[in-house]
Order: sequence, then structure tokens, then C-alpha cells
Amino acid sequence: MKQLGTILLLFITVVQHSKAQTPEVLLRQQLDSISRQTGLAGFGVAVFSTDSLYFENGYGYADLENKKKTYTTNTIQNIGSISKTFIGVALMKTIEMGKFNLDTPINDILPFRVVHPKYPEAVISVRHLATHTSGIVDFEKGYDRSYVLENPSSVVPENYEKDMEKYLNKVRSNGKMPLKKYLKGYLVPGEEFYSKKNFSKFAPGKRYVYSNIASALAAYCIEVVTGKSFPEFTQEHIFKKVGMHDTGWSYDSIDQTAHAKTYSNDLKALPKYSLVTYPDGGLRTSVASITRYLQTMVRCYQGEDIILKPESCQEMMKAQLAPSQLEDGEDTDNYGFFWEYNRETIIGHNGGDPGILTLMYYYKDIEMGAVFFTNTNVIDNPVASKQVQACWNAIRSYMKQLVDQKV
Repeated sequence: MKQLGTILLLFITVVQHSKAQTPEVLLRQQLDSISRQTGLAGFGVAVFSTDSLYFENGYGYADLENKKKTYTTNTIQNIGSISKTFIGVALMKTIEMGKFNLDTPINDILPFRVVHPKYPEAVISVRHLATHTSGIVDFEKGYDRSYVLENPSSVVPENYEKDMEKYLNKVRSNGKMPLKKYLKGYLVPGEEFYSKKNFSKFAPGKRYVYSNIASALAAYCIEVVTGKSFPEFTQEHIFKKVGMHDTGWSYDSIDQTAHAKTYSNDLKALPKYSLVTYPDGGLRTSVASITRYLQTMVRCYQGEDIILKPESCQEMMKAQLAPSQLEDGEDTDNYGFFWEYNRETIIGHNGGDPGILTLMYYYKDIEMGAVFFTNTNVIDNPVASKQVQACWNAIRSYMKQLVDQKV
């Protein structure tokens, strides 16, 4: 759920050429070589168009301690903020059902009131939540409360490097609670996690500030108006239709024997954890399922009435922000409704959390997409970051060569 920021600028744009073997043989050799380096425990890759799968493979291990358990494209792991795209799809489905619209004030939906303390008269709308312009931000003190260790009594923070030790010490006293209770506690004055610092200096609608809390609040709004839990709603309207049979929002909802362990910078297995604000970054699924999902959503964008009406999908995946809403007026990297829209050709999202990094992007100009998952911590990890960049460069080079072959 941590925003990856500039770490991905190279990942999504750099292309390298090589004129050696066939594109697939070369890609396999490059990824094999990267997997033999020390840095990533395991990773999975897929390259595809909307109707074809060009390449898929897994490398390394889902469990380093049990090396019989290799990492495959069917290995399940948490995927971080790619989860937010499911909020976007669920949001547009809810709108199609007539439950609310993008400009509905959230206080017309919620059972508690949310007011920006610096702009108490300003209305926060569903659109503001969906475009990260609500004024709600992730203030560390309250936001860290959303991470919950599954077995905290067994965790020894001192066994990990300094940064991970600090993180584990912060979260190991956290307990599980309903999403509603947490959101009310974070957003309502006088409640347990409330602070004026939970809101930005900008009025609702004025500036893009990436917000996990606002994302989870959008998912809760869907629960309120549909009368279904977010897991139930996404199972019915997304997972079932795409065929994501290995996918769920909790450990209990997936096959835990297929779930990867996740690893720290120095490749120590991390303790299992979950998220109180699970819709913003807690989905557990595989490279294979996310590939089918992105293929489905792009076909919807291109005109097929599958999960959403094409016009709903097109609205969700187009740039929604004006230059004035972006820092320094930059408009090359934009945002739809919980979907990234980069450089007018790249649609998707990424995810980063302790022990994982995920990439899911479709390139409209070449009509191909790619997915990359790793079960290793990458943020603030130069060794792993360099290997991920090498993997993504190899994938992009492969895609370019496929395009060149078609010309």
C-alpha cells in the first residue's frame, strides 16, 4: 500500500534492445540469470495481449526454507495497491446499479460524518475519494494501526534488520477490528485514531494526495449502499466473472498451501500480517489470475460488456485530474478512478508493502500488458530494486521485439 513513487519511473518506461536469440529464449535466459542472483526470493511474470498469453513463468521460491516449493504463476501472495483497482471496478458497478453517483457527498452515505477540519463547509464526494483528492491523508501514527500481525506473540523484531525491527515493534500490539470502526476512529473528532493531521492542507477536490485511508473509505461506502460486505460484492461481480478462483481478501478465503512466504531485505521470512483497511492493499491472488483480470478489464475498456459497461470502464481508466490538481502542474502521470493513467498510454497500478512488490500495466500503444510479482521487500532495498528493474527492462524489451516482428 505504500506509494512507490519514482522507483517505478524506470520500470514502466525503459526499453532495452538485444538482437541475439529469439525473443522468448532471450527473455527466459535473462530472467533465469536474474533469478540466480541473491536479492529476490521468488517472482512471477506474464506478458499478454487481451486475447493471447505470450509468456508466463515463475522463478525462485515461494518458500526459501522449503526449496521444493517453487514460485509459479499460480503462487498466491498479497498484492498491495493493485487491490485499489478492484475498488474502482466495484465503485463503477455500484454506480451502474444506481446506488450513488460520483458527485454524491459521502456524508449522504456514511453512518458517521467526515469533515475536513480546515474546510468544514467543503463537501467531500465519491469522486474525491476515487481520485485521491478528498483531503484525507495517511498520517503515520493512525495509518500504521491498520497493519495487524497474525501471530504477534511469536514475532521477535530483533531478528530483523533495523528498519523492519522498527516497523514490527510499531505494529505488533495492533489488534483486528471491523473496517467501519477503524475508519470512524480515524476520521471522526474525539475517536481513537483521529488527528487533524489525518487531513491535508488542501480543500477537497483541490489537490491529488495519494490516500490509502480514502480508498478504504470508498470501499466502505460501497458496503453501506449495497448491503453486502466488500469481499462478497467483489466475489460476485468480479472474481467469479473473471475466473479468479484462487483470490480472496483474507488468509481464510484462499488456499494457504499455495500462499508464498514473504521476505525482508536480507531474505528472512516475515511474519504473516493482514490489513484492517484491506480493500486498499490486502488482496491475495496470483500472477495468472491478475493477468486474466487485466485482460478482462482492457477488453471492457475496448468495448466488451463484461463486468462493466464499456463507457463505465473507459471513464474509470481515463485521466481525471487537471494540471492544477497535480504537484507542480505536471500532467504526464495522471489518475483515473483508482487506476493509474501514465503518459497517455499506460493503464494499471503497482503495489508495495512489507515483503512484496507487484506491477500490473497495459500499454495501449503496443496493445500488450505485463504483470510482475515478487515475494521480497523492494522498497528501500537497493539490491532487490535493481533486480526488479532488470526484470522489467527485459520484459519491456521482449514486448518491443514482439511488436517489431509484427511490423
